[in-house]
Amino acid sequence: MEQSASLRLLPFILGQSGNRVGLLVAFFLAAVVQTATAAEVAVGIGGNVTFAPYKRYDTQWTPLPMIDLDSDYAYIRGTAVGVKICNLDFLEVSIFGAYDATSFNATDTSEAQLRLLHDRDASVAAGMEVRLTTPYGMLRANAARDILGNSNGWNGALSYAYSMEFGPLEIIPTVGVYWSDSRYISYYYGISGQGASKSGLTPHDPGGESSPYLGLTLSHSLTDAWDIFCSGEIVFLGGNIQDSPMVGRSQTRSLTAGIMYTF
Repeated sequence: MEQSASLRLLPFILGQSGNRVGLLVAFFLAAVVQTATAAEVAVGIGGNVTFAPYKRYDTQWTPLPMIDLDSDYAYIRGTAVGVKICNLDFLEVSIFGAYDATSFNATDTSEAQLRLLHDRDASVAAGMEVRLTTPYGMLRANAARDILGNSNGWNGALSYAYSMEFGPLEIIPTVGVYWSDSRYISYYYGISGQGASKSGLTPHDPGGESSPYLGLTLSHSLTDAWDIFCSGEIVFLGGNIQDSPMVGRSQTRSLTAGIMYTF
């Protein structure tokens, strides 16, 4: 099964740390630039809406620049940049850096007790990904670690996606599971003793967790160069996340839509 731009862009599960990020990005971009003349390039613009699981939390709206640059040696896929260390027709292994938008801002909730907690920042993760492409779909597995020193945790994903084409319409259902270690879960959903004393909430020191998810992407070719797409995802949160006094939902949902031009 050949990887379309929509299939490649399926989401990834990024002081002193800023220097590490700069070197990592510079390394990746240098590899991309060196091979850009032989790469497939698509650019566009879109937006994302996310319903986070925190209690009485504002819906998050985010404009997104869309970039898909794929060469034999490197790529830019949305908010991820990577270098391929193995690139066969059926197998791709890469090291990558990616933005992780997971965050909690106390000012974005109307729950009085949650407003007394400290913010949990978005971050950047670096890791490795394997993609196995077959006539029966694409298997993807990745693992990455926070490199900004926010959670210092690991997270990753295992998923299966299948592309179905009906003329100009491409439909890609996806099923998978996200996993995160205890440091990651504790940073974004835990409550320390100090936080509990300040807010009146029960302390919460969770362990690692897995959360299955379902996704669906629709892409429609308007012309040979222009495509529109819409991608939705629902994540069924694991027990260590649902048990957090910060959390008021058993699921998270997100929707991304945009338009892209392929050169």
